[in-house]
Amino acid sequence: MWHFGAPVLSNYYFGADRYRFLWLRSFGRPVLLTLTQQAAGATLRTQLLDKPACGPRLTPIQFIPPGTSAEEKRKLQQEFRTRQADPAVRRAVAEANRPPVQLVALETTRPVSPAQWQHFEQMLRNSTFQQLPAFEESLALDGATWVLEAHTAAGYHLVLRHSPDRDAPFRRACEYLLDLSSARNEARN
Repeated sequence: MWHFGAPVLSNYYFGADRYRFLWLRSFGRPVLLTLTQQAAGATLRTQLLDKPACGPRLTPIQFIPPGTSAEEKRKLQQEFRTRQADPAVRRAVAEANRPPVQLVALETTRPVSPAQWQHFEQMLRNSTFQQLPAFEESLALDGATWVLEAHTAAGYHLVLRHSPDRDAPFRRACEYLLDLSSARNEARN
């Protein structure tokens, strides 16, 4: 959320009902959708980052097998130093370690009709969103993390799922927001 400049929703109510969907795909750019109901009507804000926000920091390391002769060790160390001095390698490591940047030019805010708002809330009720546990353990290493937050006058609730089933009502509610947003054409898995 920090990379999006998004406020913490769980701390306090902002005076308007708000739903926020964070879609973190393993190999796609992160998407944040914020659906807000205010006196003037509802809006859906779409924000994207230019690359995934998580991942290991790349630090070059060298492995020299046990029992390597001193001459072979010197040769391996020289090859390692040469590779690390290569401008293409240095650029690749720097790019991998660069923090993600918000794609402000792609940010949109669209009106949401009362019927669309009501349909989304009905989808949440059908998914028993408020009764779903916040987290379910998953052993997956790939896929996408789906996080939906709701902060209404009645309180705050969050549900995080890793690659929910395509037919799961929770996923269908999140995909409805995607379909309403400017990120509707982003690859889904």
